Amino acid sequence: MWDTTSAESDPRYLSSVERGFRVLDALSLSSGPMSLTELADHTKLAVPTLQRLTATLIEAGYVEKIAGTKRYCPTVRTVDLLYSYLSRNQFAKRAWPHLVKLREELGLDVSLSVPLSHSMIYVHRLPGFRGNFENTLPGRKVPMHLSASGRCVLSSISAADLTTYFENAPMQAITAWSLTEPAALKDEILHCRNQGYALVKQEASPSMVTLGCPVTKASEAIAGVSVHIPLAGFKEETFLEKVLPAAVSVSQAISQG
Repeated sequence: MWDTTSAESDPRYLSSVERGFRVLDALSLSSGPMSLTELADHTKLAVPTLQRLTATLIEAGYVEKIAGTKRYCPTVRTVDLLYSYLSRNQFAKRAWPHLVKLREELGLDVSLSVPLSHSMIYVHRLPGFRGNFENTLPGRKVPMHLSASGRCVLSSISAADLTTYFENAPMQAITAWSLTEPAALKDEILHCRNQGYALVKQEASPSMVTLGCPVTKASEAIAGVSVHIPLAGFKEETFLEKVLPAAVSVSQAISQG
């Protein structure tokens, strides 16, 4: 959820714009089209307000109402925002050839994700095997504490900031294997801090194992390089022996300072 507490005192702040983006954010997190009642539950906005916001977003071309229903979803125009970001972001451009090389070397699915509020969002996702379609798309968000790269980012922050994170981040499970207890998650994050990488098994995607290595800037983890492999036939020792050195090398190459 958007935190607007400090922004609302700014005389330049437009609450209507923030509310519109709140609707788009809710639609982006949903697995399918949403009704006004569902949007109200997610955005904490009144249905009459949402009627005006969705009408405006439809007119602007960013939202559409599914024919014959009372449900809403983003339009293809939102893809243009992703293209605009990826084509202009120097960090994303610099990381790309390193990720391509890693994918070619390992023959596995590799990705780059960055923090966004309490989530990690995939900036690049290069499929190396025939996997789930949705899991190969950039723009997907995963709770930071359930993401291998996210645990790398969390392992670099202070104990006070980590406590604040767990006080505010939603702790819902994504799969049957998702850790949701802060004490257990803190142990995993500490383990990541000590060993320099995180290994997550089925917590964000069923039947998938993910290795994450931190990308740093001045000792702060600002992103993560991940390698993904199906659980079937997975052998941890062999996987780490093959994948970890290459993933560490790429994450260090992308890091700054």
